[in-house]
Amino acid sequence: MMRRSFGPLLFPVLLLAVAAVTTSATTDQGKGRYKKQGDACVWDANDGGPDQCTPRVKGRFKKGGDDSCTWYANDVGDDQCRPPKGRWKKGGDNSCTWDANDGGPDQCNPRQAR
Repeated sequence: MMRRSFGPLLFPVLLLAVAAVTTSATTDQGKGRYKKQGDACVWDANDGGPDQCTPRVKGRFKKGGDDSCTWYANDVGDDQCRPPKGRWKKGGDNSCTWDANDGGPDQCNPRQAR
């Protein structure tokens, strides 16, 4: 009667399992990237790979349940709203910042590629 050991098979099976989990996590986290469209740098949630550009200002306005419109600096995607008051202002250091207490036309485009 021959006895077979599963020991030599255990390491390759574990290695394949770890590789499958790592590939799945990388794929899920890698979904979406910034793409250049003309002078703008926009988020494409359905694309993968390295970013093609970096917007001047990262973040977006999101609509709240109470019809509020709030800026989320660490979020990506299209703006869901725009506050009724305020504008994008160009700074002396070529920055582009939102001024909620100012009116008039925007002085810069936060989606412009750097």
